[in-house]
Amino acid sequence: MVSFFCFENYFQAVDEDVIKEVTWGSGNYREKALLLWDLENIPYSHLPKVKQSLKFAPERSFIISTQTINPSKLKSIHREGFEVLRAHKSDSDEKIKSVYRILKEYDEFIFISSDSDFVDIGKKILSERKKLTWIMQDANKKRIAMKMNLCDKNLKLITLSKFEL
Repeated sequence: MVSFFCFENYFQAVDEDVIKEVTWGSGNYREKALLLWDLENIPYSHLPKVKQSLKFAPERSFIISTQTINPSKLKSIHREGFEVLRAHKSDSDEKIKSVYRILKEYDEFIFISSDSDFVDIGKKILSERKKLTWIMQDANKKRIAMKMNLCDKNLKLITLSKFEL
């Protein structure tokens, strides 16, 4: 009698803790979704509110920072699945644009920033009929909203109040 190796038999039990960790506790993972977080504009302490607002974990997540990140925060950032893009103040916009060019295969983008420098990239994403969720702080909403087409069905704006932490 011939016996075949059945790979699936070795992975029948699913580790729920691993699934929760990978999906930010939501149980939902979104392929072809890319998150860009501008750390200078919105502090990392907003992560719990961001997770709650999104209700899913993106396939790939980046933190963009011009500042040096302290080692304990960096460890937490990596544990949550973020990759860090370090930029000099003068070239951070160009880094963001190059990320978009390099990662054309994504269908959905999430910006976490109150910086209107993301507007041009946001418009390009929407012009290609891709989804864009923009999470920003309440105080800067008007500055960004005035430059975007708020009627676009692929655009979703989420505001974080300074009182929500």
